[in-house]
Amino acid sequence: MTFKLPNFLNDGHLNALRSTMGAPLSSSFVTEKRVKLIELPEIKRLREDGIDVAFEDIRVLEDGTLSYKDKRVLLYIRDVNSSQPTPKFHLVFCRTLDTMQRNKRWRRYVVANRDDGLFQVNFIDSGAKPQFIRLDVCQNCLGHIGWSGFSSAWPVGQKAEAVRRFTLTDFFERFPRDLFGVKPEFTTETAPLNDYTADWPDISEAAKRSKNYRCEACTIQLKGLDSKYLHTHHRNGQKNDNSPGNLEVLCIGCHAEEPLHAHLKASPAYLKFMQRGK
Repeated sequence: MTFKLPNFLNDGHLNALRSTMGAPLSSSFVTEKRVKLIELPEIKRLREDGIDVAFEDIRVLEDGTLSYKDKRVLLYIRDVNSSQPTPKFHLVFCRTLDTMQRNKRWRRYVVANRDDGLFQVNFIDSGAKPQFIRLDVCQNCLGHIGWSGFSSAWPVGQKAEAVRRFTLTDFFERFPRDLFGVKPEFTTETAPLNDYTADWPDISEAAKRSKNYRCEACTIQLKGLDSKYLHTHHRNGQKNDNSPGNLEVLCIGCHAEEPLHAHLKASPAYLKFMQRGK
C-alpha cells in the first residue's frame, strides 16, 4: 500500500501558526557530501601532466600513502631550475614532505599517478617548454614503507640500486590507485587492534640487537644504559605489523622527526637525549 504525504505548506492552520510565531521557511534540505569524487577530466590529468594542489587537498592514508579525493597519488615538484638536481617523486608522507610542510613550501607540489616514471617538469630559468622526464623515487619514501626491506643504513650503492629497480607498476599493484575499488583486507569485525603485540618487547630488543644498537638514520650507537634512547619504529604506523621490513631502529632524536611522531619531543627522555648530544 502506498500513500502520498500532504503538502504542509498549503495548510492554512499551520501557515497561520507559523506567521504568529514569526518562523521563516527553511531553505531546501541538501545532503552534505562527505567525499569529493574526482571528475573524469581530473583522472586524465592525473595520468598525464598532473594537478597543482594545496596541502589541504591532500589526505594522508593510514598506510602513509597519499590521496587526492578518491585516488592514491604521487607528489613531486614541477617547477625547477636546470642547474639544480631533478626532484624526486614521493609515495608517502615522508620526512622530506614533513619538512616541506613545516617550511611552508607545500604550494610547489603537484599530484599525479601515472606509472611509467615520467613526470612533466618546467625548467623555469631556461624558458623551455614543459617536458616529460624520468624522475627517481624518494629514498625516504622507500624507507618509510620498507620497500623490499629498504634501509637508510644501507651502503650508498645498495640504495641507488634499490631506486633503480623500483617501478611504479609494482607500487600501484601493492597500493592501488582507486581507493573505492579496493577490497579491504579486514572487515570492521575482523580488523586487528592497532596496538603492540604481547611479544613486542622481545621483538624490539631483537631488532636493536640485529643493528648492533645503532640508529639506522644517524648511525649513533647506543649500548648499555644509553640503549633506553633507542627505539624500534613501525614504518607503516601499524603497531601490530612486526614484519622485518616494517621495523626500523632509530634513536629517539631521529624517531621524533618521523611523520606524526612530534609528540616525542615533549618527553623527558627526548630532552635529556638532546641535551647530552649525539
